Formats: sequence, C-alpha cells, structure tokens
Amino acid sequence: MQKWCCTALAFLFTAACAGSALGQELRIYNDGVIDYVPMQASIMLDAEDQESTLQEIQVSVDGGSLQPYDGAISFDSEGRHIVVYRAVDRTGNISTEKIYSVIVDGTPPDGAAGVDGALYLSEDNELYITADAQIVLWAEDELSGVDRIFVSMDGGGFVAYSEPVAIREEGYHTATAYALDNVGNRTPDFEVAGYVDSTPPQVSIQPEEDFVVVQGTNYTHKQNLFRVAASDQYAGVMDVLVSLDGSDYVTYTGLFKVQSAGRHTLRAVAADNLGNRSEPAAVEFYVDVVPPDTSMGVSVD
Repeated sequence: MQKWCCTALAFLFTAACAGSALGQELRIYNDGVIDYVPMQASIMLDAEDQESTLQEIQVSVDGGSLQPYDGAISFDSEGRHIVVYRAVDRTGNISTEKIYSVIVDGTPPDGAAGVDGALYLSEDNELYITADAQIVLWAEDELSGVDRIFVSMDGGGFVAYSEPVAIREEGYHTATAYALDNVGNRTPDFEVAGYVDSTPPQVSIQPEEDFVVVQGTNYTHKQNLFRVAASDQYAGVMDVLVSLDGSDYVTYTGLFKVQSAGRHTLRAVAADNLGNRSEPAAVEFYVDVVPPDTSMGVSVD
C-alpha cells in the first residue's frame, strides 16, 4: 500500500526587481484559471515517504521525457509551460502524476501618456495644454495583464494613478509615470512635459503718429497708419483680427489706414495656439479731413 505523500509546489524568487517604488516586488499571480510568474521565478519540488523512504522525484518539462529532479526548475522563455512530476519510493511505488501549468511573463507592459483636451505642439516639439486639459495614462500587457500605473507630478513622490490628472497652475510641468504588470515587471519611466497656458494673448492698437487730443477726444488724419501688436507668454499668438466700426472681424495682415472722415471705433482681438482668445482692445478717434477756414480783415485804424 502506498504510504507517502508529495508536497505541493513551492516557488522561490531568485532575483528582486530593482528600485524601491510602490508595488514593485516580483510575485506570482493567478487570474482564477492559471498562475503567471516572472522570468526570475523557479519551481522546487519535494516529496516524502513514510515507510521505505523516497528514492527520487521525476519531472518532465514541456513534454520532455521524465528525468530525475535535481534542483529548482526555471524557464528561459516566455509563454505557457507544463511541468509533470511524480515520486518513486525505494520499493518501486510510484505516485500519481501531477501536472502544473504556468505562464511565464518577463516583459513589462507597454505604457504611454497623452492629453485629453486642447493641446498644441510647437515646431520645436514643445507641448502646450490648457488648464482644462487632462493627462491620461495608459498601459497594456499581453500576458499577466496590467496591475497598476504610478505617476509623479513635477518630481514629487509616485502615487497610484486612478483617473486623468488636471494641472491648474500655469507654467512648465512634468508628469512621470510607470506601469507594473501583475507579476511585477516594471516599465521604464515615460513622461509628458510641457506648459499649461490658459491665459489669452495681450493685444493693443497703436497709431504710428500720436493722436491729437482735444478735450479728451482723439483726432488724426487719414494718412496715419495703425498697427496691432499681440504677444503670448507660452503657446504663442496664432491669429490677430481687427474690426472697424462694428464690422465683421478680419485677419490683421499689417499696417493699415482709416481714411473715411468722422468718428471711428477700431477693435482688435488675438488668439493663441491653444485657442485662448483675448477680450477686444478698442480705440476711438475722429479722422479729420476738413482743413481750417481762414479769413482776413483790413483795418486803417
């Protein structure tokens, strides 16, 4: 009668994952169907016999012939592996063969970062977003699946990512992230860096020749030239538009004249490359085309 028992499989990690960030240990993961292990995992077998004592454990890996077990079993390739094992005592009793199926995962997830909302990428690859935009992190793993994503804002500590991140403060910012799969494989850091810009450009209207101011009213002649100046601290100016006397806005292309006589209102707006649009700048003035009257009187006094 068979009176020995074979113990359950045990796993030993032979290497630790580098670094000290949250959740970075290598581990075994079961998805409810099968175990997943990192490439560094090894399988050890043990058995004992209560009477004639154990002679040997025999093992077959991935369909190979049964061989005497002589130490921890490890794998040098990813994917599914099958281990068949049994034990034999010194009187020839053989245990029932057991089968263990495992998937080895040695590749970290693919990770990426993006922006949900208005963005502008300049010619020199500088990224600009608005305060309403959000940083979205994504990861995918073909074998054990993604466990978690961690993110660090502006060099701070890493925290678990759970939802898109909004950055309200204007200026330069960085979002650094990495992902772990369910057996602890870690991606390299991936980063989104750029400027938050929710402020519209500054815009002004400037006559080439100063107005003549009479009792608080601006006067000029019909040959005076007008320019519109616009500037933006971060994303840069995209469009400058002008409107005369309430007409539709048209693109400003350069110096121009207002030559019709009378009272006028000139307005200008500017938008940056993120779509932030300024409030109108306005200037009121009269174009004076009527020369002065002259008179002469003669006196003999």
